[in-house]
Amino acid sequence: MTENLDTTPAVTTEIRVAIEQLVAEHHWLLDHGHADRLYTLYTEDAVSVGPLGTMNGRDAIKAWGERRVTQDAGIVRHFSGGTRLAWENGVLTGTTYYMTFRSTQDDPLHPASVGEFREEYAQVDGQWRIRRREIVPVFGGHNAAAHARRLAEGDK
Repeated sequence: MTENLDTTPAVTTEIRVAIEQLVAEHHWLLDHGHADRLYTLYTEDAVSVGPLGTMNGRDAIKAWGERRVTQDAGIVRHFSGGTRLAWENGVLTGTTYYMTFRSTQDDPLHPASVGEFREEYAQVDGQWRIRRREIVPVFGGHNAAAHARRLAEGDK
């Protein structure tokens, strides 16, 4: 008989549900004008990397969210799924596929961006939080970059 020496914790149903809810809440807050509350989903030492640049720490994410709610970016909706969760070197990681639609696109029925959220998670006071989020556009990256520039300049 072979002894199983794998000490990697399982990704339980409870963990999967908690992470999928965390990602869904992130989308809902962003899409419904509550970006100023996104920071609550991150750890204090969180890092977010993507078309908007790099934000280091929860305070930077909070500041970005507070600016974001004052900007009119049109109607935006994020759809995600296919989340893969795994333990890597003792850290819970995830890759979630996404599509973003924007009313400001020439054809808002076509995705403005399709890509992956590559994340690391950590528990804080018993709640799962995002420790690292990398937004990786696979298709439409030029759209994501142009949108980030428009927001930085105060345009739609």
